[in-house]
Amino acid sequence: MEAIGLERGLRERRAVRHYSDSRVDDALLAEIIELASWAPSPGNTQAWKVIALGHDASKDVIARFELAGWESVFPVLEQVLRNGAAERASIAPKSDLDDVSPATADEWGRRVIAMYRQRFEVRGSPRLVFVYRVADRKRYVDLAFLSLSALIRRSLGKPSPLGAMRCFFAALRDIPVLLRVNALTRTFGLANFTYALTLAAHSRGLSTCIQSNYLNVQRDLRRYLGLGADVDIVASILIGYEADDALPAPEMFRTRKPVAVDWIETTPGTVAARRGERVFEAAERAGRLSRPCASAFLWRDHRR
Repeated sequence: MEAIGLERGLRERRAVRHYSDSRVDDALLAEIIELASWAPSPGNTQAWKVIALGHDASKDVIARFELAGWESVFPVLEQVLRNGAAERASIAPKSDLDDVSPATADEWGRRVIAMYRQRFEVRGSPRLVFVYRVADRKRYVDLAFLSLSALIRRSLGKPSPLGAMRCFFAALRDIPVLLRVNALTRTFGLANFTYALTLAAHSRGLSTCIQSNYLNVQRDLRRYLGLGADVDIVASILIGYEADDALPAPEMFRTRKPVAVDWIETTPGTVAARRGERVFEAAERAGRLSRPCASAFLWRDHRR
């Protein structure tokens, strides 16, 4: 098999929804999953878990839930098509357009369904893989308790009761932020794993498509597969061999826009360093640190 370099893999990998009937065996899928497990995760928690459906089970789930999951996406797809039609009309004479835009809401609805059937409806026999995490509410209760305990200890260390109260109430507002950030970082790890899974499959000559439509029917899907309520599916991935007659995604879904980058060369800290001042005091004077004791505590999850 031809080796695929990183740059080529990043540029060539694309979403494929039309597959052949060639089967992806368990050994190859396990190899891809193991390779993706090297994706980065916060604190090396590796919180991802995988449900891999066989070919027959995949075909059954796709037939039962694919369209139901897409139905809530159709209004968004219609708006994307409307925006694309308006943009094309603004840069080309109407007579030069490839097709005439629908005139009524019903016509737009039919256009969306036709586009789904032609380009987005899954064909062939791919395998369906779900990336999920186990909902752990106790984890966040423990996190809030430990953060509060650390905050109290830090406040008691202040020389005066007034200073202790100021520190406590200022940092108390950060606990909800800490909980949210902790949840987001766990999600980042699962996103990394999901993308790594698609690159690993591409490196083995397979095609993939990250699906989000199954998340719209997750409750019914969990019930159908006999999964517990603590299973939180965050991504679904089609994995298989691309069909010879697979249609490419429309151009509007394949183009890449330039990345907006803000280059920051100077901060209060760099200015203070040139003057020999303390960085924290310089930042505080510049208004960058307006809340006292904003960094009163840090919580680190040592459970690995």
